[in-house]
Amino acid sequence: MKRLPILLTFMCSILGIYAQSDVENSKDYPLLPRMPDYLINKYTTSEFDSHEFFIDRKKQSKEGRKFRIYYRHNRSNEDGFEFPTRLQILRNYSQAIEKAGGSVIFERHNAEYGQYNFTNSEQKEIWVEIKPSASGKNYVINIIEKDVMRQDIVIDAELIKTKIDIEGKIAIYGIYFDLGKAKVKEESESALVQISTYLKDNPTVNCWIVGHTDASGSFKTNSELSLERAIAVKRHLVQQFKIASDRLYAEGVGPLAPIATNATEEGKAANRRVELVKK
Repeated sequence: MKRLPILLTFMCSILGIYAQSDVENSKDYPLLPRMPDYLINKYTTSEFDSHEFFIDRKKQSKEGRKFRIYYRHNRSNEDGFEFPTRLQILRNYSQAIEKAGGSVIFERHNAEYGQYNFTNSEQKEIWVEIKPSASGKNYVINIIEKDVMRQDIVIDAELIKTKIDIEGKIAIYGIYFDLGKAKVKEESESALVQISTYLKDNPTVNCWIVGHTDASGSFKTNSELSLERAIAVKRHLVQQFKIASDRLYAEGVGPLAPIATNATEEGKAANRRVELVKK
């Protein structure tokens, strides 16, 4: 009879191990399955965030949808159990990523953390950081699905008027072109409708339409392309929306007026724009 409490304690500890489970609404990231016997004890996602990666000996921020997954081993080391080493955890992931066509970006010499990237089936860049604890009992994965922030501020005629009244100009990011081309794409129509509405509602206002590019490629090519795009926008407003041609002045400045760094893809995307400038 005296052995019963010991047996019950043992049974409860066994049941406690098997009763453990991942936190609610959590899951492994596709193509990055967990190490054996680890559970997710914390899981967060952000629609748009950033994380720094060590690329070409410099820290660079990657932006997009962010996942942070915390793993904890379901065993304790009180009975002498040995957890995987930091290096063992990193190698499991790095080898899996390389087999999937990805690459190692950076690994600390002491295996404190490793950074990797690969392209998923949707051709989206995935940036990954694996950071194990010193004991190996826990590790965290930071993941960025690289993307440009969704434009939540919808361009409309009232916003155009407000920005031009206050700042004298507005950057329009809803006008789209194919890479290296100057033909206005159909997806630009809603932004052009709002520009035409603003111009019709404010008949005494004349505007420069200014094309901007990033710094990729030659200065000559970018300068010519930015002007061609500005002319294409003017032509569309005149022909499709009957805006008087003498109210609009097209110009291109190529990469000469960036609003962000050209060292990142996110910065380049911000620099590629059309601006409406009050004359």
